[in-house]
Amino acid sequence: MLKPWRLYRTVVRWASLDTRCLSRSLLPVLVGLCLGMTVSMMYAPFSEDSCETYLANQDPQKMVNLRNTKSVADPPVQDDQSIFEPRLLVPRAAGPGENPVAADGANNPAPAAPVKVETKGGKFFRPKFAATELGIRQKLFVAVLSSRDTLNTLAVAVNRTLAHYVTKTVYFIDQKSANVPTGMVIVNFADGYNHLLPVNVFKYVIKKYGRGYDYYLFITDRAYVRAERVHELVSHISVSRHVHMGAPKGVEAGKPYCTLEGGIILSQSVLTRVNASLKWCSDNCHHLDQNLNFGKCVLYSSNLHCSKSVEKSAYETHSLNGFDYDKDILALREQTDFNKSFSVFPMPDEITHYKLHRYFCEVELNSTRHQIEDMKRDILYMSQFAPGGRDSVSWPIGVPEPYKPKNRFDVIRWDYFTETHIFFQDDFTNVKELIGADKLDIQDIIKVSIEKLNEKHDNKFLYSYLINGYRRFDPQRGMEYIMDLALEDTTLSPPEENIDMNYKSKIVEKRVFLVRPLGEVEVVPMPYVTESTRIYLVLPVLASDADSWGLFLETYSALQAKSEDSLALILIFMYEQLPKAGENDVFSVLKSMVGFYNDKNENGVKTSTINFATNGTYVPEYKIIDLVSEHLSDDALILTCTMGMQLNQEMLNRVRINTVAGWQVFFPVGFWQFKPNLIYDKKPYPSEIEFNSKAGHYDVLSYEHGSFYNSDYKAARRSLTASQLANCDVYEMFVKNGNIHLFRAVEPEFKHFYMQLECMPSTPTALYERCMERKSLNLATRAQLAKRIFQYKAKQSSADNAHGQH
Repeated sequence: MLKPWRLYRTVVRWASLDTRCLSRSLLPVLVGLCLGMTVSMMYAPFSEDSCETYLANQDPQKMVNLRNTKSVADPPVQDDQSIFEPRLLVPRAAGPGENPVAADGANNPAPAAPVKVETKGGKFFRPKFAATELGIRQKLFVAVLSSRDTLNTLAVAVNRTLAHYVTKTVYFIDQKSANVPTGMVIVNFADGYNHLLPVNVFKYVIKKYGRGYDYYLFITDRAYVRAERVHELVSHISVSRHVHMGAPKGVEAGKPYCTLEGGIILSQSVLTRVNASLKWCSDNCHHLDQNLNFGKCVLYSSNLHCSKSVEKSAYETHSLNGFDYDKDILALREQTDFNKSFSVFPMPDEITHYKLHRYFCEVELNSTRHQIEDMKRDILYMSQFAPGGRDSVSWPIGVPEPYKPKNRFDVIRWDYFTETHIFFQDDFTNVKELIGADKLDIQDIIKVSIEKLNEKHDNKFLYSYLINGYRRFDPQRGMEYIMDLALEDTTLSPPEENIDMNYKSKIVEKRVFLVRPLGEVEVVPMPYVTESTRIYLVLPVLASDADSWGLFLETYSALQAKSEDSLALILIFMYEQLPKAGENDVFSVLKSMVGFYNDKNENGVKTSTINFATNGTYVPEYKIIDLVSEHLSDDALILTCTMGMQLNQEMLNRVRINTVAGWQVFFPVGFWQFKPNLIYDKKPYPSEIEFNSKAGHYDVLSYEHGSFYNSDYKAARRSLTASQLANCDVYEMFVKNGNIHLFRAVEPEFKHFYMQLECMPSTPTALYERCMERKSLNLATRAQLAKRIFQYKAKQSSADNAHGQH
């Protein structure tokens, strides 16, 4: 070990040297570092076995428990429940003018209190959504104060122009109305005291929605509100602020209060204060003016006066007495304050409301266009400083550049089209007539092309015909088009000797490139559903399905044993004629199998059977569903099946999730197997369906599998006449009804064995043609069919040659 006095001599010797590399200011640091190392070396021999001695003296079980603690000083964990037990902050009631205070003494307007985690029998039950447990609220709630006389006029106008911009809208009236508009949440207090409506609204909103929203907008139905701008306004205000914002109308107790006609915005913290003073509001707010009653209650509860702005965010309003849209709009459109207003009031009638909404939509559209042009200029300006310069900017400006394929399998194919047909749209069709949305799409882009060309060339072109057209869908950009157009140039004046030559000489060709960009992706809100709903499988059975009976029932029985009472099977035996007593029953084997599986699954729901006679003719699909519908409750979930389909739990769970009562029905697209003797060369054929393009395809023309609730089926059935129902299937019935969403998508877990389709001549024309098309497409791929034809011809040629030799 280095002696301390030698270390000291060395340090002094180096300190005495006159060197440029060592600064005098570093000497104290170096001396301290060396002394610290020396002292630690001297102490080390006395503490070598200190850790080993400590561990040897400890209880082994105690050391195991210490793994769950943050430090040695922490007490050991007694059980798992103490780990997960949350700390619930219970806000105490706040007095007038006082901030609500939580149980821990935090004097801040906190978010919604966390939801307590319940424990039952040692198991932890938490809310379904994380937002519920964390207290995350929706942004804006709107309460509209209306009356019996204006509910079907002004209130409907407010609903049509405002409701789709905010999270929740509720309408309040003080007297019952004979005619209630559909699609609106209406609360009727029925006390006849119109001046007390604001206090009643406070009580209802606080009780039902008091913890679910950050901000609350209270208005009357005589206000026109630009809801998208209001939502944007509150999105930029901190939720920790106490907000009482609107258009001041009068003064109460020396403080201004807001007018309900212009709209009043309250934060959740202010609404909490109002809740603590509701009794005072009920006893003291009895003026005939609703605005005064509302303002007096808020002023007493929150001690906050009405303000037009919070955090530099202003709520602009515009009051117009005796407003006549047709006379006044020309002067008003020149006023900047009017164009920037969030609310305009009062509205004389609903027609004026709609006209004003159209005007402000045009204002927003023009503003958006100016913003787009400004962004384009900014992108062009900034591109000169980016790698590649301005040449790196893709067209159109602001739209992502085209997708670059990584290999030949990723190349996006261009589809060739004319004005009437599209060619090679997929792997199974050569040419297809343009109909519906495809035809409207082509007509629209031709129209836009002519308009853009005439804007650039002083309106000198007339459309003649389409020479070539190509389109493709780029997942990064949208739909792209390339078109060669034949246009007539009206500025050319050739000699008039030959009329045909005169016309042809005026034709010019122009190639145009268009992009229809993808819009903003929006999440469609859906009602919450569970995966525990019982599914009633409805299975029509034909005598020709005998080969598939055993496999289907065995699969169903295995699923039912796992799911217990969440599955039920209803078999409909399709007889040509019902058998008489003593006659042979073609379904006797299947019925005995049903009895066997019913006895096997004692805890499951018993399989039901129904006999039905077709009389050898086509039976509309709705008549088969009617046999089941009348025996089931309205909340029953029905899934129509066929004998060759493969049942599995994943598919059934997605059926439950994608089918929503009163909202959506689900028609999955399954993977159908091709005919085995055409796609396989040798027997035995695989017992399972191989998932590849040579073994089958997704049958987009198949509509016989669908899931829906019985109540939705009954409503759609009542909306159509008997003749309409006879010429369509259940899918088309929901389409024609139009009151419910139809969700049709590929289901990866839905597979179907090959099934020989029977297309009866008595079937309606459209359904018969679709059946015949499916029958041909379900055989095999074109390559496989061609191979079989060549093999047949080769075999026939060999047979003919052998016969000739003999």
